[in-house]
Amino acid sequence: MMHRLLLLLFWLLPVISIYGQKATVTFASDKDCEVFVYKPLDGGYNEKALATRLVMIHNQPATYETEVSSFMFLYCQFPQYQKSCNVLLFPNDSIEVHLSADEIVFKGSNETGQQYLYDNFKKYPDLENYLKIQDVFNEYLENKRELCTVIPTVDERRGISKHIKAVEDLPHSTNTTSECARILQTEVWLYMNSDILDFFKYLLSEDQKKKSIPTQDSIRIKQQTDSIFRILPVSPSLIRYPSKTIYLSRYLDHYYSDKELPKKYDSATFGPYKDYLYTPQKLQPALLGNAVMVQLKFNSGEMNLVKVKKFFNEEFPQSEYTAVINELVKDEEDTQEDAKLNKEFIKEKIDSLSQLTEVQALKGKFLYIDLWASWCMPCRGEFSYKDKVEELLDTHKNIVPVYISIDNEKQEKAWTNCINHYKLEGFHLRASAELQKNIQEMVYGSDRFDIPRYVLIGPDGKIIHKDLPRPSNYPELKKIIDEVMQ
Repeated sequence: MMHRLLLLLFWLLPVISIYGQKATVTFASDKDCEVFVYKPLDGGYNEKALATRLVMIHNQPATYETEVSSFMFLYCQFPQYQKSCNVLLFPNDSIEVHLSADEIVFKGSNETGQQYLYDNFKKYPDLENYLKIQDVFNEYLENKRELCTVIPTVDERRGISKHIKAVEDLPHSTNTTSECARILQTEVWLYMNSDILDFFKYLLSEDQKKKSIPTQDSIRIKQQTDSIFRILPVSPSLIRYPSKTIYLSRYLDHYYSDKELPKKYDSATFGPYKDYLYTPQKLQPALLGNAVMVQLKFNSGEMNLVKVKKFFNEEFPQSEYTAVINELVKDEEDTQEDAKLNKEFIKEKIDSLSQLTEVQALKGKFLYIDLWASWCMPCRGEFSYKDKVEELLDTHKNIVPVYISIDNEKQEKAWTNCINHYKLEGFHLRASAELQKNIQEMVYGSDRFDIPRYVLIGPDGKIIHKDLPRPSNYPELKKIIDEVMQ
């Protein structure tokens, strides 16, 4: 009997290892707020697609549970606080994230390591950290500094060695495990060296155009780049890290940029991301999928999204990103259906919300305002409830939907594509700078612009409700609309 139990356990262990064990994150806040949790897609760190929305109300915490096989970073957004953080999870971890206007505080598993990561690498914008070393790069470009002093000075100003040593020492004095410290060290290395690698790439690309740096420096730059990649070699596990994108991109630029793609691939399809096709096939969905999300957000035109969609469906039909791309990227033949939508673009110049009621087609109407943007994934997520909202508005004959996007001019195509893709019937307007300023003043009462946001305006142009429940909270939304429209 014991022999059979041991044999059964032997066979179960790999299964347990593959599927992972539970880890829990509990969010607590000093005010009502939302949390958007982005778990990895196709094994890679994800901060752009398929967020899980949690709501904290009346000082009640919200809990997120997931399976972890070895480790993962969760990206978490807190719109009401205009903050975000990464949470590092291991199997069986239990972590608390406490939010306030001034701080994010971690409690529980590896709390000191979590706090160190946030305080030193997420609390302040990346731009602030980059400005600390920008002068070093500029001094070299202006021939005021030798190349050999660039990395040591960057290390000194950014504290690369100091941070890596501090993380290494965490297990000796805190509850941080050695495994957590090892993962954090890797993230610190990726984060810190990405700026250096980016600068080196810029120097070499400029040198190719203008021969602007000494030959000896060009050789040294390549040698120093090699040295960085020798210290932390590229491996499949790197896709799990928040700071992996630039590091991996520079690695591929450095070693594969002059190689030809296999004939079955069209480099124009993938644009600047074609080098990702040189990575092991199991890494490609996460890397290329993330690139597609960037393309959708900024509408940069760098990839042929229709062809990329076909590529994903042929090469990676089971990929999590394939499902996302199938939802977000339109096929060319779908455009014939767009003209049938009952939509109208507001042509008048609108500088304030109250001016909307002066538009001829909107006079005498209640306006259900949806503030959104094509790059806002939570906004897109709410569109899955639009049929219920349309049905609700149709029951009240004097209320119409007005979709106001904060997309900029360069994102106009992405804006109209979204309207057609989600079949958003109603009135549409891309907000001018003046209108955005008015919305910030009248709706938010600050310079914030958290979206999605839903507002109800009366026929007199006055705001009735500044923050309607989201469509995903349909019962509460219906209750308010019904009460107002009685």
